[in-house]
Amino acid sequence: MEQYPIPQFIEQEGKIAFFISFRQFFYLVAAGAVCFIFYLTMPFVLFLILSFVVFGATAVLAFATINGVPILNTILGSIGFASGAKNYTWKKKESPYPFKSIKRAEIKKLDQGPVLQAQRSQLRKTKTDVELKTK
Repeated sequence: MEQYPIPQFIEQEGKIAFFISFRQFFYLVAAGAVCFIFYLTMPFVLFLILSFVVFGATAVLAFATINGVPILNTILGSIGFASGAKNYTWKKKESPYPFKSIKRAEIKKLDQGPVLQAQRSQLRKTKTDVELKTK
């Protein structure tokens, strides 16, 4: 039976240039197209304000990650969780009725016997033996 090499790191996106992937590139192209439409249809001051907002939001969507996951996936996941149906299940624990008292074991007092002392370290004892050359 032949062994075939298994591709690894297939989660990584292909890079176009340096650090920009296809997804990031198309986000930036789409933001540029939206800003171009703003330029053609709106007054210049409004165009500047909206283009800063659009490019800022696009930069966050394209480059920001949370725990290695793109922020768009995180936002869509949180929206899906918030809007999705939830099923809360509560299971009542049955208890015997009438309530029975539980007898607990009595706590015995410790005798005031010899107090435990810390043992000398075996490493310290070996060090002393080596220094005194007793072995």
